[in-house]
Amino acid sequence: MGKYGLSHTEFAIMEFFWQKDTPVPFKEILDYFNTEKGMNWKKQTLGTYLSNLRRSGLIDADDKSSKYNMYYYKCSRSELIQNWTKKMVKDSFDGSISNFVTAFTGGKKLSPEEAENLKKLL
Repeated sequence: MGKYGLSHTEFAIMEFFWQKDTPVPFKEILDYFNTEKGMNWKKQTLGTYLSNLRRSGLIDADDKSSKYNMYYYKCSRSELIQNWTKKMVKDSFDGSISNFVTAFTGGKKLSPEEAENLKKLL
């Protein structure tokens, strides 16, 4: 698994979109990954990745603005991390932030400063 519930490749595609911060045509995405990243993908390979990311709600495409689909992200990097973290706490710690913090700290007590920072967040 890559990062935040995505494969390494899916995460790399998302990073590409976040860096572009504007809709991108399919051909530009394919050219970037084949030229800059040395992926040697066929159209179908990239199409599969983009379809999976679309189905996950992370990206979308505007196919009405031109004869080529213009792809763009719907989920920012921080939103992806936040959603993944919430899911991880729910799935792994029964939705309990306390259980998560206990596991994260190895059962050790937080310093007064860490406890105060945590209080501020809550």
